[in-house]
Amino acid sequence: MRTAIVLIAIFVSAFSIKAQNVMKVPGVHDWGSMRLPSGLFLETVVPIENVAKNGQLRILEVKPECGCTKTEQDKSELLPGEVAKVKVRLDIAKIQAGKIVKKLTITALHGRDTIVKVVTLKVYLDRVVTMDPPGFVSFSGSVSGVESMRTLKISNPSSILVSLSNVSIEGDVTADLTNDMVIAPGDTRDVTIRLTPAKPGSIAGLIKFTASRKDFSEEYSLPVYGVVQKPAEK
Repeated sequence: MRTAIVLIAIFVSAFSIKAQNVMKVPGVHDWGSMRLPSGLFLETVVPIENVAKNGQLRILEVKPECGCTKTEQDKSELLPGEVAKVKVRLDIAKIQAGKIVKKLTITALHGRDTIVKVVTLKVYLDRVVTMDPPGFVSFSGSVSGVESMRTLKISNPSSILVSLSNVSIEGDVTADLTNDMVIAPGDTRDVTIRLTPAKPGSIAGLIKFTASRKDFSEEYSLPVYGVVQKPAEK
């Protein structure tokens, strides 16, 4: 009985591998290392080939991992030897930096066999600095008449000295960010952002600066917003 079970398992495994081999797709597409693209997106074409000796391959779904990835395929039914082309667009946010990895899951049908393949999309965004928080600074929950503070961490991920310039602080906040600030390779500088709201309501601010190293410069904008509450009644 045990031998029969083992033989069945081997047969099923071999059959599954054979089924998977009827669809050929690249396992990885790597854009490599690059600076932030001006259009804030990257594009490529992923080929899907029917490598079976016979039988139609029908593409059921090309599913991106998240909404930042869009796909469009030119056809979904492939005879042996035919190739479908899937246009892929990966949207990039201004705040993103470092390694980005996303996945596409491709599901197809060959006869009665369902085939699933995963394509990994990779890129490394080389930024002058990175920030934490990366997208905005929130002062929600602040109380009128009371000073609130937030910490912005600005990091230099490279092996080259970084300097800041063109510092501009707008709106309801102040910050100890200056034009003479330098950030050593691999180091992080803490910037304190302060707010003392005069009255309840919404607040708005904007912190802007240019970060430069010897090979290139980038401009950064960090919105500051929130809702100020009334002080608690005694």
